[in-house]
Amino acid sequence: MHGIAHVVIDDGPALECFVPEGLAIHESDQCIVDLEGVLEYGCVTRLEPAGDTAADHMARLPRVLRQATLQDQAKASENTLRSRMARETCEGKVREYGLDIRLVRVRYSFDRHVLRVLFACDDRVDFRDMVRDLSGELRTRIEMHQIGVRDEAAIIGGVGPCGRELCCCTWLHHFESINVKMAKIQRLSLNPGAISGMCGRLKCCLRYECEQYRELLRALPRMGARVECAEGRGCVIDSNVMRQRVRIRLENDRIVECPAEDLRRAPFRPSGSGRGEDEA
Repeated sequence: MHGIAHVVIDDGPALECFVPEGLAIHESDQCIVDLEGVLEYGCVTRLEPAGDTAADHMARLPRVLRQATLQDQAKASENTLRSRMARETCEGKVREYGLDIRLVRVRYSFDRHVLRVLFACDDRVDFRDMVRDLSGELRTRIEMHQIGVRDEAAIIGGVGPCGRELCCCTWLHHFESINVKMAKIQRLSLNPGAISGMCGRLKCCLRYECEQYRELLRALPRMGARVECAEGRGCVIDSNVMRQRVRIRLENDRIVECPAEDLRRAPFRPSGSGRGEDEA
């Protein structure tokens, strides 16, 4: 018997949910989930046994109540239509109160006890008066949640410079820290237009190959390092990380390219020492 179900609600990240003993549920089933006292409609993406999961942790998880019936599916479709109507109402209230916010998603919970409004804005906004007005007009509890620009792009979707659908709206549901150093390690242009995604922040894909570049760089000498190769001694002036090749300016100013594995560090030559003493 499975004890934990991973349930996706409205294309969001999968939630771990507790499956009671004896409840028949399978992957790809639509189900009804009790999420902190609010009923939600979702789809089971994965099942796994509870194993050694602590009982207190299981008790805190959302609870799968049942497999969705035909009536539940019909109600979920109706909720989708009601959510669109509620969004139009919310947009009207935003204009009426002159708030500088962007509505990203407006949706009812399955039981329609809660209307969740996801919005993005650049500054702090006082929307308490609007929420009271909305709650009285729609006769439901309103929950306003501010999200960042990366989450906004994930919900709205789009096509990246690579020509594929954005990672964040297809499979990437957990954002990790990205910094400019990752672009430098991969020898990418630091032009903001080249390393920024549709959200205006650094591209998430800068992290994908960063660790591989770090590992490959460990096998290459640093820029300016003194090395020896078959053609003689010189100074490293450039390197090709993926091909593991290094360009060297020799002591006679000739430039050669060698595999990194064929190089060895040149011994230190004291100032004023002759060539014969260095080779001795």
